[in-house]
Formats: sequence, C-alpha cells, structure tokens
Amino acid sequence: MSDRLLTVDLGNSRCKLRAWVAPFSAAGGVSRAAVAAAADFDTNATLAAEVRAWTAQFARHPGRGAPPKFSAPIVVLSSVASMAVEAELVLVLRSVFSDRVLVAPECGLSIEVANPDSVGRDRLYAARGAFELVRGAAIVVDAGTALTVDALGIAHARGRFLGGAIAPGPRLLADSMARHAARLPLVEPEVGAHALGRDTRSALQAGVVVGFRGAARELALRIAAECDLSRAPIVVTGGARAFLLGPSPCFDGDVREDELLVHRGLLAAARDARSAP
Repeated sequence: MSDRLLTVDLGNSRCKLRAWVAPFSAAGGVSRAAVAAAADFDTNATLAAEVRAWTAQFARHPGRGAPPKFSAPIVVLSSVASMAVEAELVLVLRSVFSDRVLVAPECGLSIEVANPDSVGRDRLYAARGAFELVRGAAIVVDAGTALTVDALGIAHARGRFLGGAIAPGPRLLADSMARHAARLPLVEPEVGAHALGRDTRSALQAGVVVGFRGAARELALRIAAECDLSRAPIVVTGGARAFLLGPSPCFDGDVREDELLVHRGLLAAARDARSAP
C-alpha cells in the first residue's frame, strides 16, 4: 500500500479531507504524522463537485504554492452522513482514485457493545486515534454537531471500545431552542459565555454554552467511574472543542487536545490494512 494517504471524515455538517505524506515513517508514526494539504466543505448539494475539484490536484503537477503532488494516494473514508451522500462521494473519489478507496476499514479495536454495527464510524476512528496518541485507556470526547463521550479501555495491548454517550452539540442546542420555543431567538453560541444571563439572549448563551460544558464534564466523570477509568486521560477533538477547552478546560486531570483524532484513527486503520496478510 502507498504511504501517501488521503483521509476523509464525512460528517452530517462538514466533510474534512486531509492529505498526508509518509505518515508511518516518522518517529511516533500515526501519532506524529503531519498534514500536507487540507480542505473542509459543507455537507450539502455542492459537496461532490467541490471534492472532485479539490482532489483533481493529485492528478497533475501543482503550481507555485500548491500542496505537494501525490502519486496515486490511498483514500480512506469514514462517514456518518446519509447513505445517499456517502454513495455520491464514494463515486466521485473512485472516479479520481479508481480502486484505491477504502470505505470504513476495520478500526482495529475490540468493540464491546450490544450492537457493534450500529456504532458511528467516527466514534470508532476517534477512539483508535486516541489509542495511537496515549497508547492506553482514555475517555474520548468528540464535540461537533453532536457531543460523544466514549470509553476506551485496553487489554493485551489492544484497544477496547466500551461504549459511551451521545448528546447535542452547542449549535444543535441553540437551534432546537429557537425552533421549539416560539418567543426564543436563535443565538450563535460563544466560547466563554457567562452562567448568569441578564437578558434573554445572554440567558440562552448561558444555557447552551455552560450547559454544554456541564453535560460533557458530567458524562466524562460518570463514564470514567463506571468503567474504572478515572485516572485515564481525556482526549478532546471536534469542531466545537473550544467550548469545552476555553477559557479553561471543563475537565479535571490530564486533558489532551487533537483536532485530527478521527483522521489519525483512519491512518491507523490504513496501516493495519497494509500490514494484513
């Protein structure tokens, strides 16, 4: 398998693409791999065209200031979007990269939940990415459109996905309040909002932002206690992670941040696929 990879994290709101060169060769491997080129697009009707245009650079020599050329990279995809959106994106990727597209490869974890096939792939790859970073147990917090808080155990040097919780993200909370309460306005959540609101808008900010931080903290504490992971580090990722980390972390103990957690999990899955017999 090529050591040039393109990881694609297709979510309900955003599609994030990261290109990597030789991600397994540096000391630390996946955990220290660096991004060579990146693109983020909204998950909407124009996504397929935007991805097609952006990935076309890998089939030609780049101009001055363009990302480094990739020679037939492997593409590794995680998706939690609708099946129709995923199918359209896969079709586009395969039109550019032919059969070098891996869709949802094995995450490399022992999935110890009631229905393993129902777990969102982003949660599994984030957990695998956390395992690559800490090489042990962790509480994995992914703050985006939704908030997921998951338990990652370890046994015999292998990560164990133990399950977790799913809750609304801050913008989803704000949107829900505006949609279902006739006289409440839509607010744009702001990092660092105060708990004491002195008008309707600041009260909504308090409920959304401080409430979101409180939910994440309580879920992390309870899940860690139930899984005997109270001393494990908390690894935070996702586009809304600033609400949990600023102006100070809402968690105690060892808190680590990595915006590329899902992508690192995809890299690790690609590495596993390369080494498989």
